[in-house]
Amino acid sequence: MSRPFVTLLVLLFPVRLAAQAWNDPEATALIRRAILLRENPGSDSTLSSYRNLAHGFVFYLVQYGAGFPDPPRVAKVDELDVEVYWEKPGTSKQRITAWRDGSFLPVQVRYHRDHLGIVTNNFGPLIRIGEGDEVRDAIHPLSLEGLDEYDFRIRDTLKLSTGGGRTVLDVLAVEVRPRDTHRPLVVGTLFLERRSAALVRFEFSFTPVAYRDEELEDISVLLEQSLFEGKWWLPYAQQIVIRRRSSAFEIPFRTIIKSRWQVGDYEFGTALPAELRNAPEFGGLRVPVRDTSRWATSLRAAADSADPFDSRQFDELKARAQQLVSRQLLEGMPTRRLGSSSLSDLIHFNRVQGLAFGFGLGFRFNGGYAVRGSVGYGLSDQRVTAGIGASLTRGTTDWSLEGRRVIRDIGDEPVVSGVVNSFLAQESGKDLGSYLLGEELGVGLRHRFDPRWSIDLATRLEHTSSVAKAARPLRDSFPDNPSLGSGTYGLARATLALAARGALDRSDLKAQVGVEGGHGKTDYLRLSFRSDGSVPIPGGHIRLRTIAGLATAGLPKARSFAIGGRGSLPGERFRGYGGRRVFAAQVEWRIPIPVPAIGLGPFATTGNRATLAPLFGIGWAGGVIDSLPWTRSAGPRPVIGIAAEFLQGLVRIEAARKLRFFPGDQRPKLFFALTIDVSPEWWPIL
Repeated sequence: MSRPFVTLLVLLFPVRLAAQAWNDPEATALIRRAILLRENPGSDSTLSSYRNLAHGFVFYLVQYGAGFPDPPRVAKVDELDVEVYWEKPGTSKQRITAWRDGSFLPVQVRYHRDHLGIVTNNFGPLIRIGEGDEVRDAIHPLSLEGLDEYDFRIRDTLKLSTGGGRTVLDVLAVEVRPRDTHRPLVVGTLFLERRSAALVRFEFSFTPVAYRDEELEDISVLLEQSLFEGKWWLPYAQQIVIRRRSSAFEIPFRTIIKSRWQVGDYEFGTALPAELRNAPEFGGLRVPVRDTSRWATSLRAAADSADPFDSRQFDELKARAQQLVSRQLLEGMPTRRLGSSSLSDLIHFNRVQGLAFGFGLGFRFNGGYAVRGSVGYGLSDQRVTAGIGASLTRGTTDWSLEGRRVIRDIGDEPVVSGVVNSFLAQESGKDLGSYLLGEELGVGLRHRFDPRWSIDLATRLEHTSSVAKAARPLRDSFPDNPSLGSGTYGLARATLALAARGALDRSDLKAQVGVEGGHGKTDYLRLSFRSDGSVPIPGGHIRLRTIAGLATAGLPKARSFAIGGRGSLPGERFRGYGGRRVFAAQVEWRIPIPVPAIGLGPFATTGNRATLAPLFGIGWAGGVIDSLPWTRSAGPRPVIGIAAEFLQGLVRIEAARKLRFFPGDQRPKLFFALTIDVSPEWWPIL
């Protein structure tokens, strides 16, 4: 019996479904019409073949930091032109005709070939991604098998524009959920034209068992079709996002492959070339080709216009998918993993703990619940540290409860990467931390208004104690650790944050303003502000970073401000100035310069671009708190210097010096103070 006959038999004689709350007669009839149209593409059978051109970008991005507060960073960009041929009944061949790439971090990536092409037939009855290595044979909802695998519900009737706004259609949004989430299936929404039941748009994710790779966090797909010649629904635009994280360690670091395609220039009736009939489905160029005459703009400008950082559509897609399956986990990774917020949590060295080790374990549960615990031990101070926390995620809101006993630095933000600080402390006795012992219990709420704006509210009961140096470096000796213990305080905090846009060649800004009040031995109010912004100018970018703090007279030592040296005022004494009032600003002119690219194996390169950045900074501090090593600045403290960034901005070298000397200032031995570290953007996970 032929497949078309079976299709007609099943669809024209429907079976009554029990789950009427979802599969009501209207939804069932609509889905059967959509399947019938998809299995037998219309009564007009004149579409025998076509050729089109697809233009797209494939972005490789990395995202990091606890809670992923900032947008991902572009590591690599590929821009491609692909020639697509289709021939009835469903033969498709694609060949890459133009391909250029560029790296923005020291990585090289090899993609599956289907990541470098488009989806020509909405995946057919079975969905495959990554040539079957990532998803294999997930049943399509608009297939005969899909009738038995999915529930359907009409959610909305709405207007939807297609073809770049050329056509506005009446469509029905039909929600799709698996009847068994332990099967390799999809979760999402079908947008079907009301009159014909044609599939106009399909956005979906997958059940966890659909992922064949344990390091797949999730995959989201968005396919759009448009009506051509008034009778054929064919691909118009497509996006796919593939997110990966470690399956063994819960470190806040993920990689993202994001493809974005526009499809057009259809030529109907164009036959499939003879040389492609026996060729692989995805062919053409095997590697990028440098061809400056082919492209109208630079790769950076073209990539920036494609807006790889905009995640709103996919955030909404994931949120709706979670709701459809009653907040069950839609991630492919194991639900139990070793956990750490940074590499230095696992092993580090400082003057108060010596060599210290840490271990964490995290569990995730359906419904958006998570539990994590950690324990650590310092060999020199023989002090045990530990923490336990629980969180609940509801859409764009996260609730948290945490208790911990921790050795931590006094700063609100890191001033050096943990890896570099451990090395400096162990080798030469230069520990850039000012430590205290915190015993804390608190609750918090974080709400994201949109991808950039968020607010954090927290309240905490904490007891801080001073800790003394207990370790010895290999050379020289450590200075004493400051006495920072302040006793018991209850505090409440509100922080409003603006995340960076993530633009490559446009203006960008991130900022954070915090208000904190505390009650204990004294009462205090503490205000803080940080910003980091850049604007493009001829020859590069201008970047401005600011730090400001203001507090009342009751501010305890454990919450004091400090500036100077790395992270705030290069060239000055590290944390030489501080108290209850501080301000620091640094402006730099970031000039890109060409450098020879050096390969670092098959998956990395130094890149052909470095950055040179003349800089000027100024700082001021006042409101001295007794018994602290940082003091008032006795006026503005200007500095001047130059920075250089290599390895695609991963390594930063700064040479700076102060411009004014006050009575009592110690003259530096060197004309410039030199620092070498990983770029500050990476400090939170190191």
